[in-house]
This record gives sequence, C-alpha cells and structure tokens, in this order.
Amino acid sequence: MNYESFKYSSEDGVGHLVLNKGEDLNKMTMNFWYELPRILDEIDRDASLRVLILSSTGKHFCAGMDLKNFGTLGSDSEKKTNVPDKARIGENLYRVAKELQDMLSKLEKLRIPVLAGIQGGCIGGGLDLVTAADMRFASKDAFFCIQEVNIGMAADIGTLQRLPRVIPEGKVRELAYTGRRMPAEEALDAGLVNKVYESHEEMVSGLKEMAAVIASKSPLAVYGTKAILNFSRDHTIAEGLEYNALWSGAMLPQEDMAEAMMSNMEKRDPEFQDMQEIKDYGKSSAK
Repeated sequence: MNYESFKYSSEDGVGHLVLNKGEDLNKMTMNFWYELPRILDEIDRDASLRVLILSSTGKHFCAGMDLKNFGTLGSDSEKKTNVPDKARIGENLYRVAKELQDMLSKLEKLRIPVLAGIQGGCIGGGLDLVTAADMRFASKDAFFCIQEVNIGMAADIGTLQRLPRVIPEGKVRELAYTGRRMPAEEALDAGLVNKVYESHEEMVSGLKEMAAVIASKSPLAVYGTKAILNFSRDHTIAEGLEYNALWSGAMLPQEDMAEAMMSNMEKRDPEFQDMQEIKDYGKSSAK
C-alpha cells in the first residue's frame, strides 16, 4: 500500500516508519489520521517484524495537529439553520477525541517495541504520538512542548495519561500548565528520552543499531516483556504479578529458551521462529 504522509520500509526484522511531510513540519493532517491506523495494522500483521523505528524528515519531528484540516469543530461562528445544540456538538467532539486516542493506542499495542527518534520540535500531538512508543531518543536540537494550553485547551489524546508514567508528575504539570519548551538535555535528565545524539543522522544510525540487537532476541520473549510491562504500568503490583504468572504459564517460549542456550554454547547467532501471523478475519469475504 502506498502512503502520502508516511514512508515505510522493512529489512531484517526491523520496520522503519517515517513521517514524510517534513516540508510541512509533519503536521497531523486529516490524511495523516486516515493513513496511521492502516499502516499500523499492516505492521502488526507482519509476523516477520521484531521491532519498529519511528522517525521523521525535515527540521521538526512533528508540529502537532493541523487544525485547519479539521475546520472549526464545534464552532458557531457561522449562524446556519438547523445548527446542532451544544450538547450534540460536544458529543461529536467526544467521539473525535476517542477516535484519535484509539489510533495512537494502536502504536502502543503493537506486538513489537517501538523506538522513536525525535529531531527539532515535538509539539502537541507529536508528543502524544511519541509517548505511545516504548523508548524515545533525540538529537540535540530537539524540544518537547505540551502545546495545547497555548491554544486554550487541555491536551486530550494521550500526553496527560502517558507522560506522568515516564517523567515526574510535577514536571508534567509544569509543562502542561505553562506550555513551555523542554529542550533535549532537560528531557534526558527527566527520563523522557534515553539518549541525546549530536545530529539527526547519528540518532537514526543509533536507533538502527539498537533495533538490530532487539531483533536478534526471541520475538515472543520480547512481546511478552512488552505486554507485561504495559499491563503492570496500569495495574497494582499484585495484579501485575498475577498477569506475569499467567503469561508465563500460557506462553513461556521453551523452544526459544533452548535455542538461546544452545546458540550461546555453540558460539553462533540464535535462530528464532517468527510469531504467528495475525489474520484479518474482519475483511474476509463471506463464502
């Protein structure tokens, strides 16, 4: 499938998803939101993938929502006949927000780890996007901004829920209340990013090196680790331990464990089977 807002490629178990509208600051247009869930479904169905790199082109990683593409949602600036009442407009805005939230949650729910590389501005919806990744990396010119308060609203598609799980809550509140920019080094100190690179090119090269290491591991073990970490983040320790035990009881990859130990003894690279393909039953034609 061909995409306009993204460029996608894969090699040796590593997928690379690139925001491809650098000349337009990689704004989240209507087309962006149309293509994102479709390409993430395509990635999730590819059983050969072990890890995904998310990066972008141009000066800035993502300038956030392209509001002009969405019109004046809920605005009554133009008086028309049969204008919906405020409650109906509000219900519609609620559904739009839920739909956008669900699209970003698809990134978080992928079976494979997602490594995000950020250069320049990561603003508003761009920050919502990268907080759904497993790890974030930055070039030294990167900065992060919870932009929504600067345009008179509260962030509503993921940042306020995910960012406090990554950096201290007081820091989140400061950024959310002031709308100021957090530069790369401060993001590193706060734990938002794992590493800061000198340039965009060095960052992408570093991401590819890390992705290759992850891709060499048992895909089922990596998926299990991601699933358990995500569940444990959102539940109590006792619930997380229970989920961990159930996962191990149901999906302990004994063949992969044997291959890992054998390859280590034989001083060779391990060879692990791909995970099972996800069947797209919803689109199967009725017989």
